[in-house]
Amino acid sequence: MLKKLTFIVILIVLFKPAYEYGTKLFNDVNQYLNHNSIDISDAANELITTVSTGVSDLSSTVSKMIAIDSKSSELPTEVKSVEDLADAFYHYFSRWETNFEIHYVGSTSDIENIIDRAINEATSRDQYIEGHLADRRVEYEYGVMDAKIKVDQQYLTNPEQEKIVDEKVAQILSAVDPNTMSDFQKVKFVNDYIVKNTAYSEESSASPHSAFAVVHEGKGVCQGYALLALKMLQQLGVETKYVVGEVYTGGHAWNLVKVDGEWYHLDTTWNDPVPDRGNTISYQYFLINDAQMKLDHTWIQANYPTATNEKYAFMKQVDHAYEVNGYMYYSNVEDNNLLYRVNPQTGVSEKVTNSRAQYIVGHGDWLYFSNYSNGAYLTKIKTNGTEESILYQTEVKNLFVEDGYLFFSTPDGLKKMALE
Repeated sequence: MLKKLTFIVILIVLFKPAYEYGTKLFNDVNQYLNHNSIDISDAANELITTVSTGVSDLSSTVSKMIAIDSKSSELPTEVKSVEDLADAFYHYFSRWETNFEIHYVGSTSDIENIIDRAINEATSRDQYIEGHLADRRVEYEYGVMDAKIKVDQQYLTNPEQEKIVDEKVAQILSAVDPNTMSDFQKVKFVNDYIVKNTAYSEESSASPHSAFAVVHEGKGVCQGYALLALKMLQQLGVETKYVVGEVYTGGHAWNLVKVDGEWYHLDTTWNDPVPDRGNTISYQYFLINDAQMKLDHTWIQANYPTATNEKYAFMKQVDHAYEVNGYMYYSNVEDNNLLYRVNPQTGVSEKVTNSRAQYIVGHGDWLYFSNYSNGAYLTKIKTNGTEESILYQTEVKNLFVEDGYLFFSTPDGLKKMALE
C-alpha cells in the first residue's frame, strides 16, 4: 500500500533597505546670460535617442540560459539515484516549468532526504535560476522501491520574460567588445548601466525581485539588481557570485566578482542613490573587500570566497566619473568634490583643478562640468587641467554629449551647445 506525504518549501524574497546618500548640493545664484559668441539653443523639444547598432546572435545567448548537461536534456522515464533526480529537477527548473512529475525507482527508506539533496544539488548549479525560485510544493507517493514525485514550483519570472531578458542583455552587451576590456572595465560597465537605467522601487508590474523588472521596466529591488548583474557579468566572462545576506533593515542581495584573479564585493543597489538621481553613480560599494563590506553588511562568509584585496579602495572617493585616455575624471567626495583624475590601473590620483565639479562629461581634449565653486555655472577645462573657463553663467546640471552637441538642464529647460 502506497503512503502519501506532502511538504512545502517557502523561499524568502529579499527586501532592500532604504538607503540615502545625502542631499544634493546646489548654490543659490543670480542667473544671467553671458553674452558671447557661443551658440546655446533650446533643446526641450528634441527627442534624444540612442540606438544600439547591431545585436548579437540571440540564439547563442538563449541557449546558454537553458543549457543543461546531456543527462538532463532528454530525461529517462525513471530516475534511479540522487544525481539523476537532481538532473531531473534542474531540467524543469531551467525551463521555468511550474508543474511536473518525476518517477524515482530505488530504496525509499530515506525518500525525503533524497529529494532534499537532489533539489539542493539542482539549485546550486545555476545561481541565476536559484535566485528566481519562489514557493515550492512537493508531494510524493511511495512504496518500498518506488516513488512518484509531483512538484508545483513557482518562480519570480517565466519563460516569456526570460526571453526578453536574454534579448535585452544581448542588445546591451552588443555595444561593447569584451575582448578589448579589462575585468575592471567590464564590472564598471555593468554597474554603471544598471545604476543609470534603474530606479529602486517595489512598484513594478513584474516581480521587483526579478532581473526582468530591472532590465525591462527600469525598476526593482536588490535581488533584481544583483541577479541582472550576475547574468550580465557572466556573459562578459567575469566570474561572479550571487550573495544573500543582511543589512540593518533585513535581507539583502549583492554580488562577488573576480577581477584579475581577486574577489571583490559589488553592491549595485547601494551604488544607486536613493531617491534616484538619473545618471549619477556612487562607487561606495564598488570592488571593496570583506573588511569594508562588513561595516554594514553581514553574510555567511563560509559560503562564499574571501575578498581581501584593497586595490580599488580609491573608488570610494569617485563621483560623477568620466573616462577618457586611460584616466577617470571625477568629483572627489573626500576632498570637497574638487575635480580629480585617477589611473584605474595604478590607483594614483591627482587634482586637476580647485573647482568643485559635478556632472562631468567630455569631448575631445575638453571636459565640461557644473562648477559648484562658481554658481554651478557651465565650465570647460582641458583634460590636462589648463585653460579653464566659464561658458554659461546659469546653474546647469545633467550634462551629456550626443551627436556633437553638449546638452544640459537649466531652470529654463534643456539647452544644447555645438561642440568643436
